[in-house]
Formats: sequence, structure tokens, C-alpha cells
Amino acid sequence: MIYVVDTHVLIWYFIGSKRLKRELKGKMDEVRNNGGRLLVPTIVLAEALAIAEKDKVEFDFHEMYQRVKNEIEFEIAGFTSEILEEVIRTKIHEIHDRIIVATANFYSAGILTKDRIILES
Repeated sequence: MIYVVDTHVLIWYFIGSKRLKRELKGKMDEVRNNGGRLLVPTIVLAEALAIAEKDKVEFDFHEMYQRVKNEIEFEIAGFTSEILEEVIRTKIHEIHDRIIVATANFYSAGILTKDRIILES
């Protein structure tokens, strides 16, 4: 059970937002409780930081980041040359979404997202 987590899903999960669909929360809980892995691309963390700094969503980025770094179910997925090769093959216009999809492709993982463009890819 390996999933890549999109930015809004990660933030909403950590703050307990009602905007997070029940199915997505349930899947994250299932993965965390059953020894799966939740991959968090560095681009997702960078987007979350930007959201926190712009006060678009009120949450403590540093607390969330520490939990992602320290909880065993989470793994930070760096932007490597292998992921870049997947990005080159991925045909999505928006670069952040493209990197998220490429990361999932590289790891043969599912994606936990609410983003229609990512879901359709």
C-alpha cells in the first residue's frame, strides 16, 4: 500500500478539515494503520509552506513538517533525476501536478488527491 499525497489532502488531513473527503481521510488512516507508506514529494512540502506563509489556510507548517519527517508511515520523496525523467514523460501542463503524478508513476503508487486534473491523468 503506497500512495503519494497531494498538498491539499496533506494539509487538510493534519488540520482535521471537513473539506477532506471521507474516502481520502479513510484511505490515509488505513495506510497509516496497516503499515503502508505515504509518500510526500518535496514539491508538496514546498507548496504547503507557500500556503502557510500566505495565510491561505491557517496551520503550523513546521509542526506538520516534523510529523511528516518523524512518523514512520510518511516518507519524503525527493525530486531526483529519475523523477525528472518521469516528469518529461508526463503530459500535464501544471508543473506541480506533473511532478506529483511523475512521483507516483516512479514509485508505482496511487495518488491521494482531490485535484481533477491529477485524477484524470
